[in-house]
Amino acid sequence: MNIYTFRLTKKHIVAGILLITALAALLILLAPARSEATASSVRIKTQEDCVRWLAELGYAVSEEDVQSRQVTIPKTFDAVYETYNEMQRECGFDLQDYAGKKVTLTTYRVTNYPCDEPVLLDVLVYKRKVVGGAVYTAAVDGFMHGLKPLSETGE
Repeated sequence: MNIYTFRLTKKHIVAGILLITALAALLILLAPARSEATASSVRIKTQEDCVRWLAELGYAVSEEDVQSRQVTIPKTFDAVYETYNEMQRECGFDLQDYAGKKVTLTTYRVTNYPCDEPVLLDVLVYKRKVVGGAVYTAAVDGFMHGLKPLSETGE
């Protein structure tokens, strides 16, 4: 039977604290790099910024026929809006945080979506921050999903 002993000294304690601090700093530094493409941290100053971000998600959009308008997120959500907001939450957004606020809704036509129907893409922006959006067709039997990378849509 072997018995090992270890004497805990101040040097060991300081080294452990430094190691934990270094690991925490590394995690903090790496976290923004992992989430740069996530929508909840995206800032939009110009339409070009928005088009560039959408391209990072894999969407090619036409800059012709772009439509923008102000809409108000309802203060209280009905069942339809709750379902829509659940789709937003799956993509890192939560419209509940903007209930009662006016946001800019910009609609683009997607040119590279693997679908025979025309595909549209909405981006919701509040104070230059993307707060939601969706990709969809207007067809009766169409689809709608949140602003997630095109590669994750399963299309």
